[in-house]
Amino acid sequence: MFLKRTITKNVNIMQLFKPKYACIHALTRKYYRTEQSSPEYSTINESEVSKFSQIANEWWSPNGPVKLLHTMNPLRISYIREQLKNKKIGDEVSSSSYHHHHPFRGLRMLDIGCGGGVLTEALVRLGGSVIGVDASDENIKIAKLHAKKDPILHGNLEYQCITAEKLLKQGETFDVVCAMEIIEHVNNPVEFLKACAGLVKPGGGYLFLSTISRTPLSYILTILLAENTFKIVPQGTHDFQKYLRPDELQKIIENIKNDDKWGKVIDITGIGLNPITSKWCKLPDWIPGKFDVNYFLTAQRI
Repeated sequence: MFLKRTITKNVNIMQLFKPKYACIHALTRKYYRTEQSSPEYSTINESEVSKFSQIANEWWSPNGPVKLLHTMNPLRISYIREQLKNKKIGDEVSSSSYHHHHPFRGLRMLDIGCGGGVLTEALVRLGGSVIGVDASDENIKIAKLHAKKDPILHGNLEYQCITAEKLLKQGETFDVVCAMEIIEHVNNPVEFLKACAGLVKPGGGYLFLSTISRTPLSYILTILLAENTFKIVPQGTHDFQKYLRPDELQKIIENIKNDDKWGKVIDITGIGLNPITSKWCKLPDWIPGKFDVNYFLTAQRI
């Protein structure tokens, strides 16, 4: 069910939480046939790009509109580091036991939807050779400007205003591809994820994703409270209709085909924000509904 309605007092709210993708292939055929036929097809949502371009100057303000991304960043880095520890990627082995301070040394990494470079810079500081890409030219300008402040980043960091689809057409591949907190902001998540997956190097490359699940709890926390009540993030930041449950995201990934099967999902981890410490943490298995709001997902290409 692809939702086109907004919540009103006459609408049964539980209708909003029905499965969005009863069948991934049917969804692709029904909703995206027109866009895919265009040679200039893109999953970019121009209104979303404009929205984040307007706050470009505040990307590096720890108490600004992207405050939650700053507080989430240590957990994102910790998760990626944990998933890559002692894993072989092509000819490289990523292991904190070999390079404790630079666990991503030797890895070519891509940060899709990098914004002002919050995650991108952290990946470089841990040894990665990183390209940050964003559809917003304003975001890329801010990212480049901020990177100039730290000489350590020079030589291993590059920013480009380009889409994932265009990078794929150029034949680029990476040991690690990150698309964090961006899936819910694109027009067509299926085609966007296909582009992300195509950018992962065959033979063991990794794809890291993070997004928000489509549940009653996520609607209450991310929209009713975070946006409308407490104004933690700007109103209109999230579109509940674009949220994906973990099972839906896993199905999309595992149905991607190249010459054969693309790969597999190897980890899904629920995360949450501790309201007392204001820090993000992984949710333990004993917590009911641990995948009901924010979660990380790791997939590996075969």
